Amino acid sequence: MRIVQATLTPLRLELLQPLKTSRGSYSTREGFIVRLEDEEGRVGLGEAMPLPEFGTESLSVCGEVLGAWLSSLKGQFLGDTVRAVEDTLSPFPPTVARGEGVRIRARHPAPPGPVPAAEHALELALLDLLAKRQGVPLCWLLAEEARPEVLVSALLSEENPDALVEQARKAVAEGYATLKLKVAGRSLEDDERRVKAVREAVGPDVKLRLDANGGWSEPDAKRSLDKLGWYGLELVEQPTPAEDLSALWRVQRRAPCMVAADESLGSPETLRALLSADPFLGGGPAVGAVVLKPMVLGGLLPGLVVAMRAARLGMQAYVTSSLDGVVARAGAAHLAAALPSGALASGLAVGHLFAREPPMHPYQPVHGRIRLPETPGLGLDAGVVM
Repeated sequence: MRIVQATLTPLRLELLQPLKTSRGSYSTREGFIVRLEDEEGRVGLGEAMPLPEFGTESLSVCGEVLGAWLSSLKGQFLGDTVRAVEDTLSPFPPTVARGEGVRIRARHPAPPGPVPAAEHALELALLDLLAKRQGVPLCWLLAEEARPEVLVSALLSEENPDALVEQARKAVAEGYATLKLKVAGRSLEDDERRVKAVREAVGPDVKLRLDANGGWSEPDAKRSLDKLGWYGLELVEQPTPAEDLSALWRVQRRAPCMVAADESLGSPETLRALLSADPFLGGGPAVGAVVLKPMVLGGLLPGLVVAMRAARLGMQAYVTSSLDGVVARAGAAHLAAALPSGALASGLAVGHLFAREPPMHPYQPVHGRIRLPETPGLGLDAGVVM
């Protein structure tokens, strides 16, 4: 295929209300939409939504790199295979995924350092275009046995327990079987009031997961989970700081629920250790699951590599959004459909958090599931998402 047009458009997302995590509060997200067009008029879409505190490059670096890459792509002939997409972006290093600091081949300007958000945007646009040329949904490029739909969890964003209860009951009424609640960054007493209120409101059968965003020390994590574990938790995401896998392993060994590594995947060194049976981790996996953020890992293909390696070590995997737009969430849904297991709900039901979410697109959850469109590629109209 030959790329005849390659454009970059700024994208700004405003949240209806700030989302508080232990790392800070988010009210807006800024990034870019990548649009590639081939000689037959087919269009591939990608999205870059940098999140530096999770390990991506800055917004300015992302824009500069993407601008240079897209300029160099115009007029180029690329192969019609997934391998051609990998070759365009450069192959993975032998031990970890491309997010470790890939360099685009010599025909592209070299980036100043790791640029996973830019890599994600270009890879997604290329995969979308390739899938459209082959006439298949994008997930079929990732796995022949990709599932037609993915389970998704509902993110509860309210702070006040009463508001949380209302939000939780609404989510359950809409068909969600898994609820996710942010913890840490406040007192344990406050967190317990919030968790208890949600559990009592939805009953024992709804799965409840917590996300600490690395906001607890190891002692705090153990004390918090000892208390919060009484409320029947499915799992807790990143209870301890991202760089300390030993602490994460020790917390997992005594936690009343599964521990999932999230922010730990944003560091190449920590990711490498996580995907090995390092003796300091007792010869086994550090955690029960890994949380895949394609924007942080550098794309869908690196995310799939991490999931497959994690599965071989006995760890499950699921996909979450990093507060991205529709294009990135669509790609993440296709990755979730291609994972070795779909048992854990993915965190892709965040459209309701945004002030101007496109009213009609095929990735809106229905009854706690996203059913992937059967149309080629991502199945998105550029006019709807830009």
